[in-house]
Amino acid sequence: MVSAQDLPPAPDTGGPRAAAPGPFAEVVAGLGWSVTDPDELLEYLQQTARLAVRTVSGADHAGVTVVVDGSPFTATSTDETTLDVDAHQYEAGDGPCLHAARTGQVVEVDVAHSRERWPDFTRHAEAIGVHSFLAAPLGASGSWLGALNLYSRSVDGFTDDDRALVQVLVGQATRTVLDYARLTAAERLADQLREAMSSRAPIEQAKGMLMAAHRIDADAAFTVLRRRSQESNTKLSVVAERLVAGQLGGRPDSPGAR
Repeated sequence: MVSAQDLPPAPDTGGPRAAAPGPFAEVVAGLGWSVTDPDELLEYLQQTARLAVRTVSGADHAGVTVVVDGSPFTATSTDETTLDVDAHQYEAGDGPCLHAARTGQVVEVDVAHSRERWPDFTRHAEAIGVHSFLAAPLGASGSWLGALNLYSRSVDGFTDDDRALVQVLVGQATRTVLDYARLTAAERLADQLREAMSSRAPIEQAKGMLMAAHRIDADAAFTVLRRRSQESNTKLSVVAERLVAGQLGGRPDSPGAR
């Protein structure tokens, strides 16, 4: 069970509000934690994508592409539009995020220029309302794991500040992902991510239960699960399964119970 001390501090609703952190500080705070298993790695990439949409002014959709042996897949996305754009990019065999992942270069392009380089991919993206792209490689020289993909519904959707913030996002994420990748081969990393994606339901269900019970957001709910995983030396997925089983079995989670 999850106790009150497991929960992140409740928001202060009385008195003057503290100023919200700037986007750079929010990125560092939101991604400043280590990863110890594949479920945490997948959640980390999900938080990276969500932070991108929340902090990069031009980003309407975001996702993370992982490429192993030339075979790409979307590890996480903020919405169906991202999945749709990614799928057509993979089908075409090239596009902004694949180019970034293969070359280690940041790619920023609008549909007018993208249409010349990747006509098939761009035609579909434009048809569903995506008009600019910003893709930044995830990894380090000689070890490019994939790319963070941002899609905007505006032409010339990304500013200089957006580009600087994306560099912070991928820099922070790269450090964490490479730290974890040192524990496993790249091929195994991809396998682990796919396994985590296929068995994600209990974690998402447990997060939803915590969000409803304690009126916290998704990131805070994951923090609760992750803390319990670390304290009990139990895999994150097992902690989530036990929480769901306890709730469904008629033993409601109590903030005061251990």
